[in-house]
Amino acid sequence: MKLIKKINYYFITISILILIVTSVITYFLLQALILEEVDETLLSEKNIVVKKIQTEDMPDSTFYSYSGNLELKLLNHPSVVKEQLIDTLIFVEGEGESVSFRQLSSTVNINGKSYLIVLRRSLVEKDDLVTGLAVLMVLVFISIIGLLILLNYWGERKLWKPFYNTINKLSGFSIKQINTLELPQVDIDEFNELNITLNYLTKKLKRDYLQLKEFSENASHEMQTPLAIIRSKLDVLIQDNTLSEYQHKSINSLYNAVKRLSRLNQSLNLLTKIENEEFDNKTDISLTDLTNHQLENLKELIEINNLKVEKRFLAKPSLKLNPFIAESLFGNIIANAIKHNIDGGTILIEIDKNKFSITNTGNKLDVNPEELFKRFKKGDTSSDSPGLGLSIVQKICEQNNININYTIDQNLHTIILTF
Repeated sequence: MKLIKKINYYFITISILILIVTSVITYFLLQALILEEVDETLLSEKNIVVKKIQTEDMPDSTFYSYSGNLELKLLNHPSVVKEQLIDTLIFVEGEGESVSFRQLSSTVNINGKSYLIVLRRSLVEKDDLVTGLAVLMVLVFISIIGLLILLNYWGERKLWKPFYNTINKLSGFSIKQINTLELPQVDIDEFNELNITLNYLTKKLKRDYLQLKEFSENASHEMQTPLAIIRSKLDVLIQDNTLSEYQHKSINSLYNAVKRLSRLNQSLNLLTKIENEEFDNKTDISLTDLTNHQLENLKELIEINNLKVEKRFLAKPSLKLNPFIAESLFGNIIANAIKHNIDGGTILIEIDKNKFSITNTGNKLDVNPEELFKRFKKGDTSSDSPGLGLSIVQKICEQNNININYTIDQNLHTIILTF
């Protein structure tokens, strides 16, 4: 969820809660204020009625007077009734229904006579006023929320535009490109500070990457020369017949160690280049042709191990890969199936429209197949392999959107590529 949408979500949720709480509080507050005003009006009218009784002669006999919202009754004997204000419902013929009234009941003693005074005020208009004010408040509140949402929407399109421009430029940035990332100055301090920081970090990242790349290439190159010299010297010594059997074994051990070190250097150099995505020029590679080519290159190794190879080509798919990377990927997979096979074993290669699988016989492993994709992880610790073949394969698959799966069923090892 975008930040602006999340802000709107929290804002609207909190606003609705505030609206509900304030509406309830306002409703009861208005009711209380209106009742207080009505009560004051009734008490004022009562005082007017009392003054009128005092100034006018009233009959001595008991009488009952009803005039609109006023009832006046002469009591037979002096009485004191506590003044009472209540809400009541009275049927009004003109309305055809019961209407809510506020009623004041009180007794007064004037010139030795007791009178019951009952005054009423309709609350219908007051209720309509409260309802109208509540509705008006809700409408105003909703309008304010709608206006703020529109402002946020405008802010997302206008105020946040520099931020999205920065994200777009950053997503297209690569440390391998010649030009450095140049984010412009903007009129929003926070975004401007972000752009300045990103400009600095990307320049530093590019500089560090180039220094590390140069170091790795120089180290790899410089290692090849002494290794080649050592191997050539050892070749000469191996052919020397004057050496003892012990000396020959020692030289052979040194030769194998140098050979292994050379392969390790080449594999690490290749893995570094793959991780840095230095192989960009991709072309359509025929998978069946590439497989046949790799099998032809490894024909002697297959014959030495007495392996039987079966091919099932159900389709002729093409992959968009760098030619060197394609050879490294499928060359490693096929070579792995040959090297880790058993004498007289089998290899089954299947190719379909979107799948490549290779199954070979081999020894049962004590490790999880997924562990073999880690660097320097080997199923057979006695092997002279550097343990980087499947790491190279996995890295190539990751960068080319190819899924790889390695399974073991008894003595059958299967690697499946889906694309």
